Amino acid sequence: MIGNILRQRYQIVKELGAGGFGETYLAEDLDIPVTPKQICVVKRLKPTEIDRDISRLFEQEAKILYQLGQNHDQIPKLYAYFQEGKEFYLIQELIDGYDLTQEISPGKKLSEGDVIQLLQDVLEILVYVHDNKFIHRDIKPANIMRRKDGKLVLIDFGIVKQINTTIALKSGFTTRTIGIGTAGYMPLEQAMGKPKFSSDIYALGMTAIQALIDLSPRLLPEDDDGEIIWIDQVEVSNKLENFITKMVRCDWRQRYKNAKEALDELNQIFGVGQEQNIYPAQLTELSGICVNQNDEPPNLQKPEEVIESYKEAIAIQPDQHETCYHRGKALKALQRYEEAIESYNQAIAIKSDYYEAWYNRGLTLRTLRRYEEAIESYDKAIAIQPDQHEAWYHRGDALRNLQRYEESIESYDKAIAIKSDYYEAWYNRGIALRTLQRYEESIESYDKAIAIQPNDALAWHKKGNTLRTLKRHEEAILSYDKAIDIQPNKHEFWYNRGDCLRNLQRYKEAIKSYDKAIAIQPKNYTSWYKRGLVLENLQRDKEALKSYQKAISIKPDFQKAINNHNKLLKRLGN
Repeated sequence: MIGNILRQRYQIVKELGAGGFGETYLAEDLDIPVTPKQICVVKRLKPTEIDRDISRLFEQEAKILYQLGQNHDQIPKLYAYFQEGKEFYLIQELIDGYDLTQEISPGKKLSEGDVIQLLQDVLEILVYVHDNKFIHRDIKPANIMRRKDGKLVLIDFGIVKQINTTIALKSGFTTRTIGIGTAGYMPLEQAMGKPKFSSDIYALGMTAIQALIDLSPRLLPEDDDGEIIWIDQVEVSNKLENFITKMVRCDWRQRYKNAKEALDELNQIFGVGQEQNIYPAQLTELSGICVNQNDEPPNLQKPEEVIESYKEAIAIQPDQHETCYHRGKALKALQRYEEAIESYNQAIAIKSDYYEAWYNRGLTLRTLRRYEEAIESYDKAIAIQPDQHEAWYHRGDALRNLQRYEESIESYDKAIAIKSDYYEAWYNRGIALRTLQRYEESIESYDKAIAIQPNDALAWHKKGNTLRTLKRHEEAILSYDKAIDIQPNKHEFWYNRGDCLRNLQRYKEAIKSYDKAIAIQPKNYTSWYKRGLVLENLQRDKEALKSYQKAISIKPDFQKAINNHNKLLKRLGN
């Protein structure tokens, strides 16, 4: 294909990838009168057979892709679609950026805040997709691009899968035999050939879990009801746990029914996205200085119109730093981060000591994971108003993301010196100190956080983990007990409590804790394995054997359990 020219216009220059039913290439658009030529993406679909129904389906799906791309900035534009012989072609916009396998990959974990932002960003695109009665059908990190401006773009809609499904059905295959998604991200009803809007919600939820725990969704165990077991591998807030758990429910009817329902609840729970509908009172005043003095105030439900009003106001009075600043806030709400930074820069150019512009510039850069630049902005803001605890706190978080833990602790200390009851600063200070193995200081930080929010189970659990590291098992158990009193259905609380009891040789109590953990997550193989170890210590060998067998049935390659099982079998003379 390299060098071929399609329709006397698109010259193939590079192959990007190939699969069973299609290939992807880069091509130059020879009709564009500039050098270098515009680069576009060519998708070549090779269905196993073609008839009138398949051609009609291709045209129908391509029209939807065209409509979606033309009307949404975060969906690739479709430039052309055509059939040549027994092959279909899609010519699409090339997205300048990288896919999220670079952010969600082995050895990398996203923070809770980053995952909430990811969910919000993708759901906002999916609202538009679902409103247009279209299901993506293959959401996963490889199909989410981060453009150079920081915004996410959804790529590779399921047109190939839809066509191949139709071919398979026409050929007499059952829906059970049709591959129409990606294993691990694809829910049951989609595997059965009956995708729903909530199928996309499931796939996005699995992507969020992968981002949090650094484990491929295909490797996650399920309980006896088919529900994904994941929360034992990460500590997140109850709010995020409950939100994601609903996204990935086995029964599609128990999930959020579509992207709008999910996004509305996300915004309600976490208070994100609200800036889109909240603009300062100056808008009414600004509308009076826009081009037409009699214009009505802009509709607060339409951020694009708000931004246009700011633009007009700036054109008339370019030295108004507040107008530039508020335009930046509105652009940030629309995830137009690079433009938001430009607006903040304009405000700062007019008023160099504008704290709010420097601070929000830092928040925007942090969203783009440009932590070094974010810190520079926070430093500028702090130089102007050194008593702003939030700027110190966010500076600390940016430093922690760069693994500059000592400096992050110094920033948290500054925040706490200004606001002594700042829970988030105490809690994250504890995490940074624990990373540096300064365990006693870490415990002191968790104690301060707990004194401010005594009903926060995560702080009690973190304290317990640190005490366990110090082999202060009795105290650790007391901390786990507090966490369990607040949140009794967390597998890891019971599991870690069991470990402490085992280390204290309080074996019968340890078994009870492991049993509680197993009742919450029956397919967690490590709980079954640890239970087996304790039963062996109690010389209850037959029960131990059953526990090891259960662990191995869940994870057949679990070598420790296999070794203990075989030794025990030999000892029992079997």
